Amino acid sequence: MIWLILLFALILRVINLNQGLWLDEAISALAARDYSYIGIVRDFLPGDTHPPLYYLSLKFWTEFFGFSEISLRSLSVVFGVMTVYVVYLIGRKVKNKKLGIIASLFFATAPLHIYYSQEVRMYALSALAVSLSVYGYLFVLKKAKTKNWILFSLSLLFIGLVDYLPLLILPVFWVYACLKKKGKSWWRGFLLSHLPLLAFLVVWFPIFYKQTLGSRAALISFPAWGELLGKANLKELSLVWIKFIIGRIPIEQNFVFGLLITFVSIPFVYALFRGFKQRRNAGIFWLWLILPLAISFLGSFFVPGFSFFRLLFVLPAFYLLITYGVSKSKFARPLIIVILGLNLIFSSVYIFNQKHRREDWRGAVNFVEERAREDLAVLMAFPEPFAPYRWYSKNTQIAHGVRGFGDSKGQVASRLEKAVGKQQNIYTFDYLMDVSDPQRYVYQGLEDFGFFQKEVYNFRGIGQVRLWER
Repeated sequence: MIWLILLFALILRVINLNQGLWLDEAISALAARDYSYIGIVRDFLPGDTHPPLYYLSLKFWTEFFGFSEISLRSLSVVFGVMTVYVVYLIGRKVKNKKLGIIASLFFATAPLHIYYSQEVRMYALSALAVSLSVYGYLFVLKKAKTKNWILFSLSLLFIGLVDYLPLLILPVFWVYACLKKKGKSWWRGFLLSHLPLLAFLVVWFPIFYKQTLGSRAALISFPAWGELLGKANLKELSLVWIKFIIGRIPIEQNFVFGLLITFVSIPFVYALFRGFKQRRNAGIFWLWLILPLAISFLGSFFVPGFSFFRLLFVLPAFYLLITYGVSKSKFARPLIIVILGLNLIFSSVYIFNQKHRREDWRGAVNFVEERAREDLAVLMAFPEPFAPYRWYSKNTQIAHGVRGFGDSKGQVASRLEKAVGKQQNIYTFDYLMDVSDPQRYVYQGLEDFGFFQKEVYNFRGIGQVRLWER
């Protein structure tokens, strides 16, 4: 049965893999294409915000499968399907095979996980790494053998190599061990299992420090960037619940949508309530879900970063708890059908409705460059042309970033003068302008140089692309 579920999970995750790359995906793709393995670590990552493993894995993958959208996304598909299998193993280990089967079926159809199993980013890998660490932890809890400690230790190192936020699973392991009142010999092995992770973090700290300095500088120069990263507020907290259920479907802030979310939440709330009654048996799942979420939320009062997609690594806990609650209900079969049906409905809305797909940079770049002439330039209110533009462009020389970090109006005008030259036609992208140029210095500067807007075009997820003439 599990092999049929894995096949089903794979089918759901390979549909529409050829979508165009959006901003963060293009950053990943450019890193894999334009840097060597050493260059990724030495030159690229100090300006990024993540550890090296995903980017190195992506580069290795592309050396065999190339750089098409399908090839780039297939790596995350593999990670996603593997996580479905690990969820099955966890469910079977904690209770029995039946619970593992139901949990894996729910997770295979989970709308949010399907979306990020198609993302050219590290989130599917982080969910896999954390799930493997939980599975390894269950083994050392029962049998503290040397082999189990080694595998658990490697799983912790795995997490640290993938991403920083998923390391919030560590407090889960510490708290649960305290609740279980483990002995001194167990704690000795537990502490030793952290040494490889600690050694990596020590070696990696100089690059991590550079990353924090770069992030701080960007937040100071572009204060609104913190809103995109995710600040601690009730809206972001509610989005975690909503997105865990419906996935990446856009949210309409109106009364009807509120009623819909309330209605579809009922079976999930009921299942969690039933699972809470069995919290002594499912305590590891509750800690896995709640502790990282709570710590991340509180931490975002100081460092922005609380967002549902960064918490993908707790999604397996959510569905394991749902499954545990369902298994304890006298309405088990109807609940399974309803939750599975809702998962498939919301997943289908994303998979088959084109307007819910990622940003159409491929279409926008092709549109602009098909109309490019010698007297044309493309301007973006950012220090450099956006990564997806550079990825899809066949003529990157015509594109310019004209809004540096912390630039004054005069500095923007100076950058514009160099970029515009004698061009008579300019395309501009509104993309992220509310963050990078809220004062609209770029547009004011163009008007000062004698340009006026002639046409405005719209592309999915990008916003308006404007044609200027003088």
